[in-house]
Amino acid sequence: MTRFMPGAIALLGVAACGGGEPASNAPTSVTNAEVVLEADGTRLLTWQSTAPVTIRVSNAPEEPGTVVAEGVDGTEWRYEKRIDSRKFFTIEPEGGEAVVTALRVLPLEGGRNFRDLGGYETRDGKTVRGGQVYRSGVMHELTDADYDYLSSLGIDVVCDFRSREERAGEPTDWRAGAIDYMTWDYSAESSSDDLFAVFRNPDATPADVTNLMSQMYADSLISEHAKRFEAMFDRLIEGDTPLAFNCSAGKDRTGMAAALLLTALDVPQDVVVADYAMSEKVVDYMQAFASDDEKIEEDSPYAFLAQLPREMLAPLLRSDPRYIEHAFAKIESEHGSVLNFIQTELSVDDDELATLRANLLE
Repeated sequence: MTRFMPGAIALLGVAACGGGEPASNAPTSVTNAEVVLEADGTRLLTWQSTAPVTIRVSNAPEEPGTVVAEGVDGTEWRYEKRIDSRKFFTIEPEGGEAVVTALRVLPLEGGRNFRDLGGYETRDGKTVRGGQVYRSGVMHELTDADYDYLSSLGIDVVCDFRSREERAGEPTDWRAGAIDYMTWDYSAESSSDDLFAVFRNPDATPADVTNLMSQMYADSLISEHAKRFEAMFDRLIEGDTPLAFNCSAGKDRTGMAAALLLTALDVPQDVVVADYAMSEKVVDYMQAFASDDEKIEEDSPYAFLAQLPREMLAPLLRSDPRYIEHAFAKIESEHGSVLNFIQTELSVDDDELATLRANLLE
C-alpha cells in the first residue's frame, strides 16, 4: 500500500483562485482557499478574505450546494461531518465572487499520487475546472473503499500510459463505473537501457543519474509518448470528462502529460513546475519502490531498484524541477515554445485549443 509522507495530504487542496494577497481594489475577494484533511477525517477549510463568507458544500463543483455556514468572519472553518465521497466547498464573501475548493490529493487507502488538476489559475485570470481531470500513479492496490469513493467522481475515461509489461505486472481492475480504458501496446525495456547502464557502472555518481533523468525527460519521454499524449488531448477536446491518466509512479509520464496539459490551458510555467514537483511531497517513493523492511519478490519490476544504493536511487525517484525544466527548455529551443510543440507535435490546432480551454476552464 502506498505510504504518504507525513502531513502531505493535509497541505494540498484544489481551489478556484490563485494565491497571493488580496488586491486593494478587491476587498471582498477570496484567495489561498484550500481544504485540509485532518487526522480524524474532518475537513478544515482555510482561506484569506477581508469580508465574512458563506460556505456551501456540494457533490460537484458546478452545483450550488447546501449552505453549511454563514457570516464566517475569519480565515478557517471546520466541516465536522465525516464524509466518504468527494465534496466541493464554495466560499463566497459578502459582495464578492465565490471560489470552489476541494481536496487536491484524493484520500485513498491504496492509491498512489491520485490528485485533481483543477484549481490552478491561468495567465488571464480563468481557473482550471475541478473534478474534470485527474492524474495518478498505479491503481492496482485501490481498495473497495477507494472504489466506493471514486464512484462518486463519474470518471468516464482512463488513459493508462504504462507499457504492456507494467500493466501485466500490476493490472488495474477498475470498479468505479463503466469507463473507456485506453492503453497502448508497447514495451518499456528499450527506454530503460541507458538508465540501467548508468546503474551498472561502478564509477557512476548520483549526479550522473540526475543528468540522465534530465536528458531522458527532454528526449525519450517526449518522443516516445507524444502519440499517447495526443490521444489524451483528443479525448479532452471531445469533452470526454471526467478523465484520469496514469503511469506507474505517477510522476514521469504522468508528470509530463500534466505539464503539457496545464501549459495548453495557459497556466503559468512556475505553477506547472510546482504541480510536477508536488509528487515527491505526496508519495514516499523510496518506501514504495525500494523498501528495506518489506520483501520485494524477485519478479517484481522494482526488484532491481531495491538492490541499488539509496544515494544512486534517489535522483530516479525524485520529481526534481530540473527534469521538467530541462525538457521544456529543449522544446522551446526546437519549437519556439511549449505551446507551439503542443499545436504542431500533438496536433492541437487553434480551434481545438479554444475548445479544450472552453471545456476545462471557468
